Amino acid sequence: MESLMIRRAPGVLVVVVAIMLQASSQICLGRHILSTGSGRPSDDETSTTQEVNYDKVLKSYWIHRDHPDSPASAASTYNTSSQSERIAAAARRSLTRAEYFSRRVLDASSSGNFDSPVEAVELDYAMAVSVGAPPRQFIVYADTGSDLVWLNCKPCIQCIVQPADNPFDPTQSTSYQEASCTDAACTEFPNPPTCVGTGPCDYTYGYGEGTQTSGIVAYETFTFTALDGSSFPIEHITFGCGQNETLNGFPGIDGLVGLGQGSFSLPSQLSLVSGFTDIFSYCLIPFASTTPNYSTFYFGVPETNISTYTPIYGNAVVPAATYYYVNVTGISVGDVLLDIPADFFYISTDGSGGIIFDSGTTLTLLSGVAYDAVLQEFENQFNFPIVSNSPTVCFDVSSSTASTIYPTIVLHLQSVSGAEPVDFVLYPENVLLPFLETGALCLSIMSVPAGSTMIIGNTAQADHEMVFDRVNRQIGWASTTRT
Repeated sequence: MESLMIRRAPGVLVVVVAIMLQASSQICLGRHILSTGSGRPSDDETSTTQEVNYDKVLKSYWIHRDHPDSPASAASTYNTSSQSERIAAAARRSLTRAEYFSRRVLDASSSGNFDSPVEAVELDYAMAVSVGAPPRQFIVYADTGSDLVWLNCKPCIQCIVQPADNPFDPTQSTSYQEASCTDAACTEFPNPPTCVGTGPCDYTYGYGEGTQTSGIVAYETFTFTALDGSSFPIEHITFGCGQNETLNGFPGIDGLVGLGQGSFSLPSQLSLVSGFTDIFSYCLIPFASTTPNYSTFYFGVPETNISTYTPIYGNAVVPAATYYYVNVTGISVGDVLLDIPADFFYISTDGSGGIIFDSGTTLTLLSGVAYDAVLQEFENQFNFPIVSNSPTVCFDVSSSTASTIYPTIVLHLQSVSGAEPVDFVLYPENVLLPFLETGALCLSIMSVPAGSTMIIGNTAQADHEMVFDRVNRQIGWASTTRT
């Protein structure tokens, strides 16, 4: 087994991101393509119809902000925070993120102007990217709920990193190029910046609650790791060279990579590279895990052995909302199909509501009758005392035994064929988070106000091989812990 180490020292960032999990771990078992000598799957391992160029498949690894090896933890109070405090913080992040998603959509539907392409605060998973010529590595948050790619850049007037952390220096890269006011990257950018003549394209993004980032729209070479371990540079990636940020929730992080459906997200830009397939996939390590395991992430290839898909939808009322909307047709707890109206998860006529898959939100967020029905039936089947004063509904399981039944929750989603729904199964580890200090188990599902954007968060997605097949407009999955 290889190891992973992320360390900051004055003026330098050292990142070694490589780990393969042993099959016995039964957690994110990895991909069959990595078990072949060529790095390519055998014929019976490919379950989609994609024509994939395996010479243009890029790999990386994600690490959760609360993992003890993450740069965010190293820069914050991880070692002094209890598990219950981390779960409480995750609950606050999830609610804040849902509120902001909903506000952005409603603001856009009323004004015709999408407020901001990025939810830039309090994200969960970080990854390494190499930028510039010669390339330097940076740690950035990865987010399926946004589009913009940006880094802290010199000269940092007010950045989210300290000067000793050595942010990206455009003067030290031979491939750096500023976008001019007449470039499409400037004129077509969300909320186009105010420019003067043919000068540089300065941008400012406000994220609500007084937070913003500003800097210069620019182009750079991003270097990735290919399946065979070689370097794979991609030129002329549009990104924000940020010089002035007032942002929260970014300790130890250098920027953000948006993975949304918009044209400026990283997968959208990579899809323009000749021979590159517009697909990305990942398998997330559970939120509560602190073992030395790291989440796999791939650009340009579908997960193998995946045959379960649901269509991706856009928001017809607010096209600028680039979230990955899906159609949930119902929810079951155990064997009980809940009484929830079939159209409850639809996007409303004002663009609000709907339900999305999002890697940047920890918990799963449901509103109204959906949340009430799930909670009531879960309590009926999981007959343990409820612990009061908790960030989510928590259960005292001190009297549990080896024979205790932990209910599964099943999200029934529209199939690609439109026939019988397909099932996204939330196993106990996707549904219950451990409060290690008290022995309680807390529900990973919370309530949000009516009309909010509902979210299938990363705890629900953990231990599932997830594929975002943007070519065929579908999301696929397979559990790595169940057969």
